Amino acid sequence: MAGNADFGAVVPLESDPRIFTEFSRKLGLSPLLAFCDIYSITEPDLLAVLPRPLNAIVLLFPVTDAYEQYRESEDKRQHADGSDIQNVLWFKQLLKNGCGLYGLLHAVCNLPEGLIVDRSKIWNFINDVRSLQGCTNYNNFARKTHLISNLFLSAYSEYSQQGQTPAPDAEEDVNLHFICFTKGRNGHIYELDGRRIGPVDMVRCDSNSDVLDSKEVIDKIKLYMSFAEGQDSLNFAMMGLGPELE
Repeated sequence: MAGNADFGAVVPLESDPRIFTEFSRKLGLSPLLAFCDIYSITEPDLLAVLPRPLNAIVLLFPVTDAYEQYRESEDKRQHADGSDIQNVLWFKQLLKNGCGLYGLLHAVCNLPEGLIVDRSKIWNFINDVRSLQGCTNYNNFARKTHLISNLFLSAYSEYSQQGQTPAPDAEEDVNLHFICFTKGRNGHIYELDGRRIGPVDMVRCDSNSDVLDSKEVIDKIKLYMSFAEGQDSLNFAMMGLGPELE
């Protein structure tokens, strides 16, 4: 989905667990973790085969008029809630068609300590962001985008050209969008969407629960699915980030 063309454009990533896993590991994701497809949020048999706990869910969905009206309405009611960058990292999307990249970034950067390789590219990136003077989730957008570009774009083209469907041009307007649901270090579950005005604090959850256990997350996914009709209803995909299955 579109960002701010003034900061450049990228070829959209495909919603493919293999691509997300390989790209994330190149940046510093622990080999203990991998992305996987989530085929249902309601069918017990399909839920039972998922690796748990899931640290994050990355959702791809169509941007419809109904969704845009909902997002704009919610943004008017939302305010900078002070979500500390020590608890959750959120990034404003300024790279056009970079929502897949931001979905990956939100999932990996908010992992617990020990699940990111020490001194890796993304380990250094997280520390660089938190070291920005006076940095919060609501400022330094241009500087953060520069750091994101330095982190990702050297390897990005390799992975953006992979997948089962032909990759669109970087400047093409794409009506599909990635967001992420993840647990912050404070035990709260957040919706992280680079097109919103900040992280959405959804609920505090039990320390033994994962993202997929949250009724609030399931209800939000169902809501976004309800906004799509006809062919758009087929343009959904979900991935989870959890333990690597042998």
